[in-house]
Amino acid sequence: MKSQSLEEPNLLQELRDNPTSRRAFLKTMGAAGLGLAAISLLDGCGGGNSNNGSTGPFPLQSLPGNTNDQKILNYALTLEFLEADLYRQALNIAAGVANPSTTALSSNPSDYTLKISAGGLDAFNTAAGFAYLRDFAFVEDAHAKFLQTALSGAPSVTRNAKGYTFGSAVAPNLKAILTAILPLEETGVRAYLGAGKYFQSLANLQTAVSIYSTEARHSSAINYILGIDPGPYTKPGDKLLYPIDGTKVSANTFEHYLEPGTVVSAIQKFIVK
Repeated sequence: MKSQSLEEPNLLQELRDNPTSRRAFLKTMGAAGLGLAAISLLDGCGGGNSNNGSTGPFPLQSLPGNTNDQKILNYALTLEFLEADLYRQALNIAAGVANPSTTALSSNPSDYTLKISAGGLDAFNTAAGFAYLRDFAFVEDAHAKFLQTALSGAPSVTRNAKGYTFGSAVAPNLKAILTAILPLEETGVRAYLGAGKYFQSLANLQTAVSIYSTEARHSSAINYILGIDPGPYTKPGDKLLYPIDGTKVSANTFEHYLEPGTVVSAIQKFIVK
């Protein structure tokens, strides 16, 4: 993703403020094969009702759902479908599966053992890194299934018909695979935190926070394995719930978040058009 300031990207601001620009953009993206859920997210940036405690319009209005909470859960499900599928592919690559992009996730985690090189990781981080990759793949699959169950009987999004991709071939070594997976987790953490203010139901908010916490643990673990500061740290598009005073509070005191439109922009490279 191209470097941006911490303020909302100019394009997304224009899409939010100018219905004519938004319609033209959505028409172009639809012709290019942009996923329906992503189009709905961007379309929702321009209207809808305000929600509890939030400022500005509800940004997910065009997603499926009879209530705002259902729309937010569909937003989360869109992200979990993506994460679960790419984790499945990553685990298949690490385990030496012949057709990693099409082979389904096994029902038994013990079916997977590391069959590729460590990519320069030491023995401890290789063992831990593969264990995390394997376990997190099943967790993300469980997240998607849980949200599908939570939306049972309500309008809901479906998996992208053409699937998901890392965008470019991932080198067959564990370090490269974890490096490719990390942006998914970091984006997921920021997405959940950014959407939390729009929930109307405390129970639904608690559910989202539970998943958010798990995603944050995943990203911290992978960062540690790769020798990166576990965070929080600043990435393009990030916003903060609280201002940072450098003389009193360090930059990693509070987690950063992303607005839904920024998340949509970030995940486009993973969606097969």
